[in-house]
Amino acid sequence: MKDLSRTKKTIRNLQKERFKIEMGLFRPFPMTPHSLVEQYLRCGNNECRCHRKGILHGPYYCLTQHRKGKTKNIYIPKEALFRIRPLAERYKAYETSLTRVRNLNQQILGLLKEIEKSAFRPPSKLNLTKAQKRKKGGGR
Repeated sequence: MKDLSRTKKTIRNLQKERFKIEMGLFRPFPMTPHSLVEQYLRCGNNECRCHRKGILHGPYYCLTQHRKGKTKNIYIPKEALFRIRPLAERYKAYETSLTRVRNLNQQILGLLKEIEKSAFRPPSKLNLTKAQKRKKGGGR
């Protein structure tokens, strides 16, 4: 394991980074819990350019949300896109920050487990007599 003081310093730095991210999460701006998707589609008219030349119609925009194994799409008119896009982008940034906090927590936990492992002492290294081992171990 790394030097204990370096490990502690690394943990403190990770905690500081996590704290900064958490402060931003405490003051969220308005957002929508959907992803904004740009789509190009083929129509049902076999004589159309989208079938003949492969030039698809669009872009069409929709908000997509996955919940309980189902996808929900809400189509957005182009004139509303300027209002909706920032809300969806904020949600994406918020989710990215949450993911970063989770990753930092995993790193901190891993380092704390390293410290814990370095503190372990097997019973063979504790210089116990057989009688003391039975008392501590509870028997056999």
